[in-house]
Amino acid sequence: MALLTRHRLAEWLRAMAGAAYTPMRALAAVLVMAGAPGPARGAGVAPVFSVVAAENSWGDLAAQVAGPDVTVTTLLASPLADPHVYEPTPDDARHIADATLVVANGAGYDSWVDRLVASAGLPAARYVRADSWPGWHDGGNAHLWFDLDAAAAFVRHFTLACQQVDPAHASAYAARAADVLASIDRLDRQVRGLAVRVGGLHVAATEPLFTPLAERMGLVMEERAYQLAVMNGVEPAPAVVAAFETDLAEHRLRLVAYNRQVVEPSVERVLDLARSAHVPLLPLTETMPEGLHWQGWIRMTAEQAAHLLEPHP
Repeated sequence: MALLTRHRLAEWLRAMAGAAYTPMRALAAVLVMAGAPGPARGAGVAPVFSVVAAENSWGDLAAQVAGPDVTVTTLLASPLADPHVYEPTPDDARHIADATLVVANGAGYDSWVDRLVASAGLPAARYVRADSWPGWHDGGNAHLWFDLDAAAAFVRHFTLACQQVDPAHASAYAARAADVLASIDRLDRQVRGLAVRVGGLHVAATEPLFTPLAERMGLVMEERAYQLAVMNGVEPAPAVVAAFETDLAEHRLRLVAYNRQVVEPSVERVLDLARSAHVPLLPLTETMPEGLHWQGWIRMTAEQAAHLLEPHP
């Protein structure tokens, strides 16, 4: 879209909307008016019910609830991308502007979605964020997809949103949600059951992706100050780094989990020290690997951690 065209539309929006005008809204309007492919919405044609998910973990859970009644599109699905520096594309803006429901992690993790949703004028009831779970608070762990309680709360919230916008299929959404919640309950029992094998062992991570699962497995998570600093994009304090390095050198840690998508130089040093001390490393991603459902991804991650923690001849 040429910059001149965008300015002309902006002038028109100023005249029509007055104080409601924002540059992002103008851009969203341009994208919608540009003629994105889609079904006609004339008289007598039912509107398309579509869901746009920022991350594929939440998109997968949404699709399990939505079933054949809804089309789910995920915007961020590549495990090679760094979600922390992701820049939305014009296609992302178009998808969100056309969506019936939008789902996202929230918690400050994907604030670009907040901006696009606001620009599209989507009502609050049609924006489902995982951080609406009562267990999350400002400054808390933003990696909510590894928290089974947050996932169950998301499923309930998303189900209600589906029923509100598509009451004709309300019972179908409820039935599928019950199946998903039952699968989360089974997964919870399986993860907690790993405590028999590894409970009480001391582990660490370079950022708090693994913390919710580690706690469910009965593990003792160390180096939390280091993780918090990395999560917030600041350099860990020298004393914090020194404590982590000492714990590795003195073999107080049985495992170090790290984020393969975000490896800073300071993190590389910690990983090198862990390798030198023969401490097992658990590589994780913030984006769900292709070909898996969320439940399988969580189960695989927990079982991989347990395997690395167990003694091997």
